[in-house]
Amino acid sequence: MAYTGKKDAEVNVEYERLQEDLKAGTPRRAYVFYGEERYILAGCLQKLRDMIPAETAEFNHHRLDGRSFDPDEFALSVDALPVFAERTLIEVRDADFAKLGEEARQAIVRVLQDVPEYATVVFVCPEGIRPDWRSKSAQELGKLVTKVDFQKRGEQELRRWVIRELGKEGKRITNDAADRFVMMTGGLLTNMRTELDKLIAYAAGEAVEQRDVELLVTPVADARMWFFTDAVVARDADRAFYQMGELLRMPDTDAYSVIYALASVTRQLTVACICLKQGIGQNEFMSLAGVKNYTSAKNLLAAARRVPLQKSAQAARLCCETILRLNSTAEDKLGAAKELTGRVLLLLGVRA
Repeated sequence: MAYTGKKDAEVNVEYERLQEDLKAGTPRRAYVFYGEERYILAGCLQKLRDMIPAETAEFNHHRLDGRSFDPDEFALSVDALPVFAERTLIEVRDADFAKLGEEARQAIVRVLQDVPEYATVVFVCPEGIRPDWRSKSAQELGKLVTKVDFQKRGEQELRRWVIRELGKEGKRITNDAADRFVMMTGGLLTNMRTELDKLIAYAAGEAVEQRDVELLVTPVADARMWFFTDAVVARDADRAFYQMGELLRMPDTDAYSVIYALASVTRQLTVACICLKQGIGQNEFMSLAGVKNYTSAKNLLAAARRVPLQKSAQAARLCCETILRLNSTAEDKLGAAKELTGRVLLLLGVRA
C-alpha cells in the first residue's frame, strides 16, 4: 500500500483528558491504553508509574499479566491499601479482553465498579490489538474505564516534532526534508526516534538536508511502496522498476502487494482526474480518494493534469482485471506484477 501518514486530525478527546490528568497528578480510576503509537503510550504509562514513589513501588505498583489473568489476584491488587504512599497503581499488560472470556470480563466489571480513590487501574492492550466493545460485558466494562487511543500523529505535528528534536541538538531541517523523514520512517515515533538519532550522529554540519535523510534513514515498507507508486504516477519507468526491486527485497512484501498498490494508485489517479474536471479542491479529493498524505495528493493532482481520464480509468480497470485473473489461476505473480507495471506506465504515457 502507499504511504498513509495521517494529516492532522480531529482532537483525540480522551487522550487530551489523560494529558490533563497526568499534568494535574490526578489520574482517573481506570484506563484502557491501546493504539499504534507505542512511543507515546509508553511515555504516558511511565508518568503513571512515576506517581508511585520509587522506594514504595515494590508494595504499591502491582504488575499483572493479561495473558495469564487471574481475577482473584486482580481484585486483591485493586483492594490493597497503599504502603507508605498515597496511591497504588495496578498495571495489567497484554490485556486482550476478547481472549479473557465472559467470566473474566464480568469479574473485572465487578471490581471496577468499586475502585478505591487511591487506586488507578490501567489495562495495556498488546500492540495491534484494539478492544472490541460489542459484547454485553465489554460494553459494561467500557463504561467504567477511560479508553485512550494512542493514534498515529498527524503529519504537521510530526514535522514539528522532528524540527524541535533536531533544534535541541543545534541542528535545523527544512520542512520538505522533515516531511521526507516522516514519510520514510512511517510516522511512528518509536522508529522516528531511532532514525533521528542516526541523523543527529552522522549528518554533517548544522543543516540537515533531504539528501542526508535519504542517505541515512532506512525506509519502512510503506515508504518503499510509496516510492514505487509515486514513480508510476510520475510515469518514470526506470525509477518505478528500480523501486519495485527494492520493495520486493523487503520482508513481508510480495508481487501481490505491488499489484494491489497499482490498483489503489490508479483508482486514486482516476478520482483525481474527475475532481479536476469538477473543480473539486485538494482536501475534498483526499477525502473522496482515501489519500492520507499531502505529498501524495499533490503529486496525484499534478499527474491528473497530464493524464487523460480515459487512460487513467483504463489503467485502473486493467489492475482489477489482473487481480481477478490471478485469484483464479496459478499464473506467475512476479511476472504478472512486472507486466502490469509496464502496461500501466504505457497507458499513463511513460516518459522517454
